Amino acid sequence: MFTYLKFEPAPALKHCIDFYWLLQTGSSYKPVCVPLFADTSTDIFANLGSSPAAFNQNCLMSPGGLYVGGTSTCAGFVNSLPNSIFIGIRFKPCGLHTIYKFPLVELVNNIIDFHDRELLLLLDVDAGLPARLDAYFFSKLTSAAMPAPIAKVVLGAKGLISVDQLAEKCNVSSRTLERQAYAGLGIGPKEFISIVRFQTVLKALQKMRTNGSMMQVAYQAGYYDPAHFTREVKKYAGLTPSLIFPGPRFP
Repeated sequence: MFTYLKFEPAPALKHCIDFYWLLQTGSSYKPVCVPLFADTSTDIFANLGSSPAAFNQNCLMSPGGLYVGGTSTCAGFVNSLPNSIFIGIRFKPCGLHTIYKFPLVELVNNIIDFHDRELLLLLDVDAGLPARLDAYFFSKLTSAAMPAPIAKVVLGAKGLISVDQLAEKCNVSSRTLERQAYAGLGIGPKEFISIVRFQTVLKALQKMRTNGSMMQVAYQAGYYDPAHFTREVKKYAGLTPSLIFPGPRFP
């Protein structure tokens, strides 16, 4: 058995929360190593199953624990095991910082214990889960500001924007832009732009079916130098474009 479900948050939370998710595996599920690519989203999640899970071999996520994972700037992997139950909250870029005001730099490429017992007690597999999470995050948002516009501008441009253009569109100085990016994402604006562009081309590569379209996809995503395209994809995916394309089917 393998079940993966997504639940939409309430409309008023969509500026910071992308979706809630549930992952379950049964006793007959075959263990697999699931590759992870660079990503600017962040997650809070709980392991409610009977099996631990490992992230990059150096982070053990034990049953009963609540965890938070930050921005990823490189490829990684997680072991998916039988008898697993994970419930999580996927935050949009800058969304986690909107609700929880703590430094995100230490979360980059990392998963750590997250101490929010009130949230952990809400996480149970039943039909009322999305409503409980909505109510909880509404209460956390009462004194929270809207996230900085950095993410919205870069995502809207699909990474086809320079740092100077981003600062201009956000109506801030380069120094303020840098500070806002590190506060909301844990990384600088230049790397954020690069990862968003990579994610755009990754999705296109995984949908392609003919080799002749690979460089066309690259050019459309703003990679005008084939060597740069290959180097950046390998940096963020751990694979060359030819190994991604036409796209292995990841669990």
